[in-house]
Amino acid sequence: MSKTTVAAVIFLILTSLTINAAGTAETIEVHRSGVQILVDGRPVDLEQQPFIHNARVYVPIRFICTALDRDVEWNPDIRTVVINNPDLRFPLTECRPDEGELFVYGEITDIDYEAYNITIQQHFDDNSIPVQNPLAVNRDAVIILHQNDEKNIHFYQLKCGNTGGFILDSGGMVRGIII
Repeated sequence: MSKTTVAAVIFLILTSLTINAAGTAETIEVHRSGVQILVDGRPVDLEQQPFIHNARVYVPIRFICTALDRDVEWNPDIRTVVINNPDLRFPLTECRPDEGELFVYGEITDIDYEAYNITIQQHFDDNSIPVQNPLAVNRDAVIILHQNDEKNIHFYQLKCGNTGGFILDSGGMVRGIII
Protein backbone atom coordinates (compact mmCIF):
# COMPACT_ATOMS: atom_id res chain seq x y z
CA MET A 1 0.00 0.00 0.00
CA SER A 2 1.54 3.33 -1.00
CA LYS A 3 1.72 6.40 1.23
CA THR A 4 -0.86 8.01 -1.04
CA THR A 5 -3.27 5.14 -0.42
CA VAL A 6 -2.60 5.31 3.33
CA ALA A 7 -3.20 9.07 3.20
CA ALA A 8 -6.48 8.63 1.33
CA VAL A 9 -7.73 6.00 3.79
CA ILE A 10 -6.70 8.14 6.75
CA PHE A 11 -8.35 11.20 5.22
CA LEU A 12 -11.60 9.30 4.88
CA ILE A 13 -11.35 8.08 8.46
CA LEU A 14 -10.46 11.49 9.88
CA THR A 15 -13.14 13.35 7.95
CA SER A 16 -15.75 10.99 9.34
CA LEU A 17 -14.77 11.57 12.96
CA THR A 18 -16.79 13.79 15.23
CA ILE A 19 -14.85 14.94 18.27
CA ASN A 20 -16.39 16.87 21.13
CA ALA A 21 -13.66 18.60 23.10
CA ALA A 22 -16.12 20.11 25.56
CA GLY A 23 -15.35 17.33 28.00
CA THR A 24 -18.48 15.24 27.62
CA ALA A 25 -17.91 11.53 28.03
CA GLU A 26 -19.59 8.75 26.13
CA THR A 27 -19.34 5.01 26.64
CA ILE A 28 -18.77 3.16 23.40
CA GLU A 29 -18.37 -0.47 22.45
CA VAL A 30 -15.30 -1.22 20.36
CA HIS A 31 -13.91 -4.32 18.68
CA ARG A 32 -10.11 -4.64 18.81
CA SER A 33 -9.49 -8.05 17.27
CA GLY A 34 -8.77 -8.70 13.64
CA VAL A 35 -7.58 -5.22 12.60
CA GLN A 36 -4.27 -5.45 10.76
CA ILE A 37 -2.37 -2.40 9.54
CA LEU A 38 -0.16 -2.65 6.45
CA VAL A 39 2.22 0.08 5.32
CA ASP A 40 3.69 -0.44 1.88
CA GLY A 41 2.54 -4.06 2.08
CA ARG A 42 4.20 -4.82 5.41
CA PRO A 43 2.33 -5.49 8.67
CA VAL A 44 2.98 -2.99 11.46
CA ASP A 45 2.64 -3.49 15.22
CA LEU A 46 1.24 -0.57 17.20
CA GLU A 47 1.47 0.31 20.90
CA GLN A 48 -2.24 1.14 20.86
CA GLN A 49 -4.24 -1.22 18.71
CA PRO A 50 -6.73 0.12 16.19
CA PHE A 51 -10.38 -0.54 16.88
CA ILE A 52 -13.70 -0.66 15.08
CA HIS A 53 -16.67 1.43 16.21
CA ASN A 54 -19.86 1.87 14.17
CA ALA A 55 -18.25 0.17 11.15
CA ARG A 56 -15.30 2.60 11.14
CA VAL A 57 -11.66 1.78 11.86
CA TYR A 58 -9.88 4.14 14.27
CA VAL A 59 -6.09 4.24 14.17
CA PRO A 60 -3.75 6.18 16.53
CA ILE A 61 -2.90 9.55 14.97
CA ARG A 62 0.81 9.34 15.91
CA PHE A 63 1.10 6.16 13.85
CA ILE A 64 -0.61 7.79 10.87
CA CYS A 65 1.65 10.83 11.03
CA THR A 66 4.79 8.73 11.30
CA ALA A 67 3.69 6.57 8.35
CA LEU A 68 3.17 9.74 6.29
CA ASP A 69 6.46 11.35 7.44
CA ARG A 70 4.71 14.10 9.39
CA ASP A 71 5.60 15.66 12.73
CA VAL A 72 2.83 15.43 15.31
CA GLU A 73 2.52 17.28 18.59
CA TRP A 74 -0.20 17.30 21.25
CA ASN A 75 -0.99 20.58 23.00
CA PRO A 76 -2.81 19.52 26.18
CA ASP A 77 -3.61 23.11 27.18
CA ILE A 78 -6.01 23.48 24.27
CA ARG A 79 -6.59 19.77 23.54
CA THR A 80 -5.27 20.13 19.99
CA VAL A 81 -3.24 17.84 17.75
CA VAL A 82 -0.87 19.75 15.44
CA ILE A 83 0.41 17.94 12.35
CA ASN A 84 3.23 19.47 10.32
CA ASN A 85 5.08 18.45 7.19
CA PRO A 86 8.73 18.78 8.24
CA ASP A 87 9.80 19.30 4.62
CA LEU A 88 7.41 22.19 3.99
CA ARG A 89 9.08 25.56 4.52
CA PHE A 90 7.33 28.91 4.56
CA PRO A 91 9.76 31.76 4.05
CA LEU A 92 9.76 34.76 6.33
CA THR A 93 10.61 38.03 4.64
CA GLU A 94 12.77 40.50 6.52
CA CYS A 95 11.30 43.30 8.58
CA ARG A 96 10.56 46.38 6.45
CA PRO A 97 10.94 49.46 8.69
CA ASP A 98 10.53 51.72 5.65
CA GLU A 99 6.97 50.36 5.39
CA GLY A 100 6.17 50.94 9.06
CA GLU A 101 7.07 47.48 10.37
CA LEU A 102 8.76 46.85 13.70
CA PHE A 103 11.10 44.11 14.89
CA VAL A 104 11.03 43.51 18.62
CA TYR A 105 12.73 40.99 20.88
CA GLY A 106 11.17 39.37 23.88
CA GLU A 107 9.97 36.36 25.80
CA ILE A 108 6.44 35.01 25.48
CA THR A 109 4.81 35.23 28.92
CA ASP A 110 1.19 34.45 28.00
CA ILE A 111 -0.63 32.91 25.04
CA ASP A 112 -4.32 33.11 24.22
CA TYR A 113 -4.71 30.30 21.69
CA GLU A 114 -8.37 31.10 21.02
CA ALA A 115 -7.88 34.82 20.36
CA TYR A 116 -4.50 34.35 18.62
CA ASN A 117 -2.79 36.77 21.01
CA ILE A 118 0.54 36.66 22.80
CA THR A 119 1.96 38.74 25.60
CA ILE A 120 5.70 39.31 25.61
CA GLN A 121 8.17 40.69 28.07
CA GLN A 122 10.03 42.90 25.67
CA HIS A 123 13.84 42.98 25.71
CA PHE A 124 15.12 46.48 25.05
CA ASP A 125 18.24 47.82 23.40
CA ASP A 126 19.12 51.31 22.13
CA ASN A 127 16.96 50.89 19.01
CA SER A 128 13.87 49.34 20.65
CA ILE A 129 10.43 50.84 20.38
CA PRO A 130 8.00 49.72 23.12
CA VAL A 131 4.93 47.80 21.95
CA GLN A 132 1.53 47.38 23.59
CA ASN A 133 0.58 43.92 24.91
CA PRO A 134 -1.15 41.69 24.07
CA LEU A 135 0.10 41.33 20.50
CA ALA A 136 -2.42 40.08 17.94
CA VAL A 137 -0.90 37.38 15.74
CA ASN A 138 -1.99 37.17 12.11
CA ARG A 139 -3.48 33.73 11.39
CA ASP A 140 -1.14 33.50 8.39
CA ALA A 141 1.94 34.47 10.42
CA VAL A 142 5.11 32.59 9.55
CA ILE A 143 6.61 31.07 12.69
CA ILE A 144 10.12 29.65 12.49
CA LEU A 145 11.71 27.48 15.15
CA HIS A 146 15.53 27.56 15.20
CA GLN A 147 16.95 24.54 16.98
CA ASN A 148 19.06 21.83 15.43
CA ASP A 149 17.28 22.47 12.15
CA GLU A 150 15.14 25.41 11.09
CA LYS A 151 11.48 24.49 10.63
CA ASN A 152 8.08 26.11 10.51
CA ILE A 153 5.69 25.53 13.38
CA HIS A 154 2.06 26.39 14.04
CA PHE A 155 0.83 29.05 16.47
CA TYR A 156 -0.53 26.27 18.70
CA GLN A 157 3.04 25.01 19.18
CA LEU A 158 4.24 28.24 20.79
CA LYS A 159 4.89 27.99 24.50
CA CYS A 160 5.34 30.46 27.32
CA GLY A 161 9.06 30.94 27.83
CA ASN A 162 9.87 30.96 24.10
CA THR A 163 12.27 33.81 23.38
CA GLY A 164 12.73 35.37 19.99
CA GLY A 165 12.06 38.09 17.51
CA PHE A 166 8.64 39.31 16.43
CA ILE A 167 7.89 41.18 13.21
CA LEU A 168 4.91 43.50 13.52
CA ASP A 169 3.32 44.83 10.35
CA SER A 170 2.38 48.50 9.94
CA GLY A 171 -0.98 47.79 11.63
CA GLY A 172 0.70 46.32 14.72
CA MET A 173 -0.14 42.65 14.02
CA VAL A 174 2.54 39.99 14.33
CA ARG A 175 3.26 38.61 10.84
CA GLY A 176 6.38 36.65 11.72
CA ILE A 177 8.05 35.04 14.70
CA ILE A 178 11.53 33.58 15.00
CA ILE A 179 12.02 31.41 18.10
